[in-house]
Amino acid sequence: MNVNPPRLIGSLMAGFHSVANHPWVILFPVGLDLLLLFTPRLRVEQLLLPALIKGIEQTGQMSGSNAETMSLAGDFLRNLLANFDLNSALRSYPLGIPSLVAGMGGAETPLGEMSVVQFNSLGNAFLVYVGLALLGLVFGAIFLAQVSNLTRDPESLSPQKPLYWKIGQSLITTVALFLLTGLILIPGSLIISLLSMINPLIGQMAIFLFMFLVFWFVVPWFYAYHGIFIFDLSAIRSVLLSLKVGRIFIAKTATLILLIFLLSQGLDRLWLTPPAASWLILFGIFGHAFVSAALFSTSVIYYRQINQFLLTLVSLRQKDLNTA
Repeated sequence: MNVNPPRLIGSLMAGFHSVANHPWVILFPVGLDLLLLFTPRLRVEQLLLPALIKGIEQTGQMSGSNAETMSLAGDFLRNLLANFDLNSALRSYPLGIPSLVAGMGGAETPLGEMSVVQFNSLGNAFLVYVGLALLGLVFGAIFLAQVSNLTRDPESLSPQKPLYWKIGQSLITTVALFLLTGLILIPGSLIISLLSMINPLIGQMAIFLFMFLVFWFVVPWFYAYHGIFIFDLSAIRSVLLSLKVGRIFIAKTATLILLIFLLSQGLDRLWLTPPAASWLILFGIFGHAFVSAALFSTSVIYYRQINQFLLTLVSLRQKDLNTA
């Protein structure tokens, strides 16, 4: 019986191999990027810019910061707002289809500049953003389901739960994660702000400590969605299994997260080398889609191997108890 612990590099190679054998799966991120690249930009610049300028002026007066600092901060926020596209909500978090174009925001494309639609109602903009985010979550669930099926045992006869059930469980998991994030970040931010007012050095130390604790707490949640699509678990059971597995393999899971982050962000710099107005950006879109799908597949394969390893250990232990 195989009792070898799962290996990250082996899972990474298997992830790239599975996508290379099923290249159609990259159509999900490719389709999203093409949609974001060649559709009109949805902006809220004219709606929020007056409030932003007023807020910067009031902040400068209250904090006593010099004019140059506030000018730099204002230019940064204006540029951020000018390039913010509501369509980017289709790349939803924490579950969504990976996108290279979602963070670009500019109107330039190989076909020329896309038209820009400015919202004049904050309520309408909010509803559009939330609607697109929910749609992105649904697409992300479908994408993860397809990637999970790539590594499914073809000889497995166990019936799968319907896709709509998995999407529903994903929505429940997402709401729970956002609520939990708020319960952690809001009190933590208030405590850090209070400590910074007392002593800036203590505040900086508190920030580093808080970031370390958040990372240590977040790592076991990495597989929160995997159980839904791999083992047809409910949202609660999938989260509980993720916490259990994540705690046991916390070092390797943290390494996997770091590996995915470095590969995706490092290669994104390569994919974004051509300007958005060049047709060469399409090579970046396809390259990003392949790597992103392979990294998704890597996490699925590694999660399967972790659970199989734990089941093997339990089986061996039970066998020893029965022969004792």
